[in-house]
Amino acid sequence: MNTINNYILGLTDIINISPEDETKEIRLTKHESVRNALTKRKRDSHKGTYGKVGMLSGSKGMAGAAVLNLNAALRSGSGLVKGCIPDTIYDVVETASIESLTYPFDENNISFEELDKELLQFSDVIATGSGSTNLKAYKRILEFILVNSKKPLVIDAEGINLLNLDLLKNHEQNIVLTPHYGEMARLINKDTDYIRENIIDVSRGFSYLYNVFLVLKGARTIIAVPDGRIFVNTTGNPGMATAGSGDVLTGIIASLIGQKIETTDALKTAVYLHGLAGDIASRNVGEYSLIASDLIKYLPEAMLSL
Repeated sequence: MNTINNYILGLTDIINISPEDETKEIRLTKHESVRNALTKRKRDSHKGTYGKVGMLSGSKGMAGAAVLNLNAALRSGSGLVKGCIPDTIYDVVETASIESLTYPFDENNISFEELDKELLQFSDVIATGSGSTNLKAYKRILEFILVNSKKPLVIDAEGINLLNLDLLKNHEQNIVLTPHYGEMARLINKDTDYIRENIIDVSRGFSYLYNVFLVLKGARTIIAVPDGRIFVNTTGNPGMATAGSGDVLTGIIASLIGQKIETTDALKTAVYLHGLAGDIASRNVGEYSLIASDLIKYLPEAMLSL
């Protein structure tokens, strides 16, 4: 346990838990790990070339989560980004994310046929859950997406809190979960101390059992891949412990997956860039003053470094 804790603190580059099995390696994600993930764009490309991201997020009182999702995905290079949002927050989202497409729906009278057309059929990747706490019937919406979509799916926040683990069985699409420690603890019915003390085993075991990619957010965010590999991120700072930071990460993840970057590489790159943008922001505004929208502001500089 001490060896693993030292590793997570960044004191070594690699630990091979099982020398006979390379999938048991735990690796640090550094600049050289992700520097080739973003490739030069072709001159004859168009907006459809770089992925269509669909976001179902936000709710009354939490419109900012949808805005951060959408703007982070746009800044990460997506060609088309659509926000499927309750009509109660339409004006806020339409004003604050002018480059996004929007599909407002009546949360009291949801047409799942329209949702299929506007979200499931439109998207190359779907992200959902950010800021959806106050969205009526969100559990039904989440289950509709899980059952009916075959597109890669990123589930955040309320999507994790309301997730029916039985629906993860035999799924066909790649699924990414992005819990923080508290959400992970609730998901497996443990306390947060248990998560902290068993972070590697919990991440690896859950990812393997449910065949999902797990991004466990913390001071050193951990990515667990279903084949047993673990990646520990090396960027980020305490200033990022602020509301909305996770919504930005969800947008970046969805964007890179939508651009057809292989899922493991997309996750490593997204988490690294998210932390690096936070590090650049902290140098400019300080850790105390850092807010989530600063991560989007400094994301282009982070991406240029790759």
